[in-house]
Amino acid sequence: MTSQQSDHRFAMGVPQTYRRGDQYGFWLTTTEKRLLTTVYGMRCVAGMKRHRPSGRVLVEISTDHDPDEAWHWIRSELEDAINYVELDDIWEEAIKWLL
Repeated sequence: MTSQQSDHRFAMGVPQTYRRGDQYGFWLTTTEKRLLTTVYGMRCVAGMKRHRPSGRVLVEISTDHDPDEAWHWIRSELEDAINYVELDDIWEEAIKWLL
């Protein structure tokens, strides 16, 4: 299975069929809980199941969505999430004061 990595903060396998062959999913590997939360909250995700020995998570794609489009959407959201920097309240207030 090939996967695409982003700065070693997460890795995503390609969407593949599983179970009866009519459902799609891919393996996601990350140690960042907020990335898992991001994925779990997306409409195109039907569910997530952790594979205990490996720590990978099977991300199940909703049958209402095209697997490839959903995969790219999820990847875009994860890229945005790792590039987003959350500032402390004191810094946000300082920026408001400067503007």
